[in-house]
Amino acid sequence: MCRAGWRASLGTGSFRSFNGVAVLAFGLFGQNAILVPQETLGFDIHFVILSNKAEVRQVATKEQMAKEVEILNHHFVTEEGKPVLQFRLKSVAFFHEIQSSRCSLVKLADVPAEYDGQTWQTLFNGCDDAKVVDPHAINFYVYDSYKSDKGFSDTDSHGRKNHHRPYVLIDFARLNHKNQAPEEHEMGHAFGLSHVCVPGAKRDSDTNIMASSECGQGSGGLRNLGFNLKQVAIILEVAHKVQKRLMAPD
Repeated sequence: MCRAGWRASLGTGSFRSFNGVAVLAFGLFGQNAILVPQETLGFDIHFVILSNKAEVRQVATKEQMAKEVEILNHHFVTEEGKPVLQFRLKSVAFFHEIQSSRCSLVKLADVPAEYDGQTWQTLFNGCDDAKVVDPHAINFYVYDSYKSDKGFSDTDSHGRKNHHRPYVLIDFARLNHKNQAPEEHEMGHAFGLSHVCVPGAKRDSDTNIMASSECGQGSGGLRNLGFNLKQVAIILEVAHKVQKRLMAPD
């Protein structure tokens, strides 16, 4: 992982620095403010295939995991299309390699039970098997989501900052950037972003990466518009803290 910074160019106003990242202060995200990339922080990704289903094995290949990284690097960008972070494939752990792990996290694979964020976080943080939870990478889990009303046809995916030890879960049916840009959306959550509401948006509307229908005023849309200034500032502040956490000795 490399060190990096973004320079804030302001028409008027001021900025402050968080761990070498210049961000706009006190609501000065005005029209004349621009974040100018100098270098880009890079993060390794460790993929874990958390399912033993044949349909998951068919699509969750090492080649597809490499493509997932390409998708992130292409779409994890600003509104102007500039990269915010860079990602690199570190490793892939397939289910047959982890099914005998001592980590209870593996026991959640293919279980007909709804995702519980707190349970996941507890089991993730309690796992000391590097094939299941790599302590020096962002962990990216491919799984088969389950909901009581939809069964395993559900495709919910998730991202969690987890005290700067981020991880994401992507339903296998949404790999290859299917259905509302899951890779960059969930990675946005992993780097501290919340949902944004786009009133009146339809499924085919151009919307911010973090758009969601949960506010009840519109669809999440296509999620094809990059991160805005405020979102970039949050990502970069969190990214430096993540970098320090992932670089810490075991």
